[in-house]
Amino acid sequence: MDDSVLDTSSQDSSVVEMNNSCSVLHKIANLYAEQLMSDICLVVGNNRYPAHRVILCASSEVFQVMLMNAEWNESRESVIELKEDPCCSMVFPQFLKYLYVGQIRISLQTVMPMLALADKYNIKDLVQLCVDYMLKHIAKAATQGYLVSWLQYTISFSPYHQEVTDACQRFMKWNLEIVADSKDFVDLDIIILIVLLQQNDLVLKSEFELFTYVEKWILFRKQQIETEANVSPEEQVRQIQQILECTVIHIRFAMMTPNELANLLLRPIVSLNKAFFVDLIAIGMCYHSGQEERVAEIRQTDAGQLQFTPRLYTTDVWGLSMSIPQFDKIEDFQNVAALFFSKSNLSEFQEDQTITWELDFFPRGIRFNRAKLIYVYNINIQSVDIPEAILKTVRLRVTCKDENLEGEQRFKIGVLITGVQNQITHIRTVNERIHYFSRTNRVLNIDHLLPYEELELCSIKLSPHLTGDERNTLTIQVIIAPMGPYVCHETPAFDFK
Repeated sequence: MDDSVLDTSSQDSSVVEMNNSCSVLHKIANLYAEQLMSDICLVVGNNRYPAHRVILCASSEVFQVMLMNAEWNESRESVIELKEDPCCSMVFPQFLKYLYVGQIRISLQTVMPMLALADKYNIKDLVQLCVDYMLKHIAKAATQGYLVSWLQYTISFSPYHQEVTDACQRFMKWNLEIVADSKDFVDLDIIILIVLLQQNDLVLKSEFELFTYVEKWILFRKQQIETEANVSPEEQVRQIQQILECTVIHIRFAMMTPNELANLLLRPIVSLNKAFFVDLIAIGMCYHSGQEERVAEIRQTDAGQLQFTPRLYTTDVWGLSMSIPQFDKIEDFQNVAALFFSKSNLSEFQEDQTITWELDFFPRGIRFNRAKLIYVYNINIQSVDIPEAILKTVRLRVTCKDENLEGEQRFKIGVLITGVQNQITHIRTVNERIHYFSRTNRVLNIDHLLPYEELELCSIKLSPHLTGDERNTLTIQVIIAPMGPYVCHETPAFDFK
């Protein structure tokens, strides 16, 4: 038969495709609402839920195997008991309803148990809805005390929710102050806490502040242990000491000032094992007193490798904040400049020299004007026209202005970019570089700090990095820390694969 004959009906203007899918969905939803013609009953906790095998099997591969495979006892039963955690039992009615109507209301409180059910029964579309919700509410989850549970669940289900895991980890590392102040910080698993404490890119006011967070966590665990039944006092002491030693050992006491080290002796946690803390405080004191042999010895131990490596500390000693209000009025290629004076070393023992830095921030690209390059070879003079060039990049230029720089000196440059999500201002993006500066190499250009298109004037979508009441302020913080001879760049990966 000629193909042209087959196509005539599709070209007939009287043929109209009708869509009444909403009515069909309404009829299916009515089966759930009215509990009509149910052929199976799901028992969850103390509740019974009439359902339909065909809906369950069409929605879930797990239910399909359970209810249609003759090797499973459930395939022959009309009443099936499902073992669910209490939090999942609470949301099971909404979960079951979703299988019929395809609509669901999710909140900070319900998204994780809903995700657990979707994972268990392999409801892929519901999994994606939950994941999308979590990615858009990371900041809110942190302030409301859900971030830790989200992180720990997705880690346990790795690698299937790696995107959520990564987002939670980044928020925790860069906004630990917010997380530590939340109600669920004390529930953080000890293994995750230990790996967290080993990271170099933690954003903190100071190492002393990190110590107070760990102290809060340990004192809560101590209270839990002491209230456990059938645990002898001796066993309680042993457990508390074990927790104390395997966490506090990762605090970088050498990165505290001598005054901060002295104040540690007044902290309540020190009384749990004073000799242990005195030894750790001594590490910091020997670093600041110039005991290089002892420092080198500590650096060679597993626990001491990271002791002399700075993190991203945000105090005025190490950082400078730059804000651009009314960002929509910033012209293309315009730069914002600032001077910053940093310390030349981390140790109090070494003679401190103030290093001057010039910072130039280009949020709307860079333009190189037309120029003429002249070559002189003996008598002949040749010239080449260099056309105008435009770089579409968000750049920070860091220039060392110190004229007395001796040899090559290594510095860590951190650029923290503030953002907003769920109306919560936080550190959203971090860029970090290790760079050698010298008299002949004074400039470091850090490009692509943010996607250039995100900050364009014509951008329709509002950038999540614009903050303030009118969402028109761009704020960055630049941190410059010297990297001495005992620093360590190799840190354990913040994952648990």
